Amino acid sequence: MVSSIDRRTFLRSAISAGVATTLGHGAASPKRSSAATASPKRPQSDARKLILVVFGGGTRSSETIEDPQHRYIPHLWNEMIPRGALLTNMRVEHRVVHPNSTGSILTGHWEWDDIDWSKPVSHPTIFEVYRKARRAPDPSAWAFVYASILAKAGHSLAPGYDASFGANVVEPPTIPRSTAEEMDRLMHAAATTGGIEAQLQAARRCEQLTRSTSRITHAGLRSDAARTFLHAEYDAWKSGHGTTSHDAFLTDRAIASMRQFAPDVITVAYGEIDCAHYGSWSRYVEAIRRTDELTHRLWQTAETLDAYRGRTLMLILPDHGRELDAPDRWGFIHHSDFYTNQGADEGCRRVWMLAIAPGVRAGRRLACPIPITTAASTGLDYLGLSASPGAAPSALPLIA
Repeated sequence: MVSSIDRRTFLRSAISAGVATTLGHGAASPKRSSAATASPKRPQSDARKLILVVFGGGTRSSETIEDPQHRYIPHLWNEMIPRGALLTNMRVEHRVVHPNSTGSILTGHWEWDDIDWSKPVSHPTIFEVYRKARRAPDPSAWAFVYASILAKAGHSLAPGYDASFGANVVEPPTIPRSTAEEMDRLMHAAATTGGIEAQLQAARRCEQLTRSTSRITHAGLRSDAARTFLHAEYDAWKSGHGTTSHDAFLTDRAIASMRQFAPDVITVAYGEIDCAHYGSWSRYVEAIRRTDELTHRLWQTAETLDAYRGRTLMLILPDHGRELDAPDRWGFIHHSDFYTNQGADEGCRRVWMLAIAPGVRAGRRLACPIPITTAASTGLDYLGLSASPGAAPSALPLIA
C-alpha cells in the first residue's frame, strides 16, 4: 500500500502543477471605510457564535498589516479591519511551530512543548469547554485543519474532558506518493518543451490525478451525521473542477457546515502560506492573497446567514510569523529551528489579531504586547464562558 505524502510534499507538487490556483481576487481597492462607528450591542450569550480563523502557514506583519500598500490583504484591510478591533502586537513567546501555535491558540496555554503532535493538547480546548458547559451536541463544534499534524487539536488530555466533548475535525484530502511523483514528472516534461499550452494541459491532468487518487480520513468525526456530511462533501469535491487548494477545500466545507448545522464554535486553520519554505516569494505572497480571500468568504457567509449575522465574533490571527530579512537569516523562507528555537526573531514572534463582533469597538487599534494564547479566553468570554485555570486572560475588555 502506498503511503500518503506529507503536507509540504503536497504543497510542492501542487505549486509545480499550478493546481493551488488563485481564486479570482482583484487588486486592492483604494477605498477605506469611513470613521469608525459604534458596533451594535452583543446578543445574549447563549445566542452567540464564535469563528476562529488561523491565518496560518506563518506570515510576517511586513507582508500583511505593516505593508504600506496592503497589497496582499486587500479584503482584510479595506473591508474587515475597519469593522473591527486590530491588535497589532500579538506575541508568539513559545516554539514557533504551526501545530504548537495553533494548539495554544485553541486552549489559552502553551501546548506541545515536547513536539509530540500525535497526542492531544494538555488543556481543554474551546470546543470542549463550550460543549461541556452547554451540553451541546457534536455538530455544534467543528475544526477544519490544514494537515494531520493538527488532527488531535479538537480535544485534550485534560481531566474531565475527552473526545466526547471535542470538535469534529476535518482534514483535506491526501494523495499517494506515486501521484505526487507522477505530477512532478508530467510538469517537468511539459516545462522542457517550453510550450505554455503543454504546461496547461499537464496542470489539468495533475488536477484530475489529484481528485481521482485522493483519500480523506473520517477519523476526527464524532457522529454518523458528521460522517455523512463529509462523505457527501468529499464526493462533490472529487467530481468538481478548478483549484485543488487544501485551504479552499477547508473553506468550502466550513461554509457548508455553517449552512447545514449552524455550529456555535468553528475553527478554520489555514496553512498554504507555508509554501514559502520552497523559496518562492511570488508563491508566498500569492498564498497570503488566497488566504485573505478565503477568510473574507467566511466573513461574508457569517454576515449573510441568519444563524450568524449580528451574533458572531470572528477572531483572525496568524499562527506565527517568519524570520526577518538579514544577511544571517533565512528571511521569509523559514521560521526558526523548532527543536532549538534558533532563529526565532521578532519577525517570527510578532503577529496580529483582528476581532469583529457586535459590541467590539470598530476601528480600535492596540499596540500593547498580548500573547496569542489570549484568543481562547477572548472567544469563550464572548460566549459567556471561561477558559481553564491559568489560561491567558481575555482581550475582550480591551476592545469592547
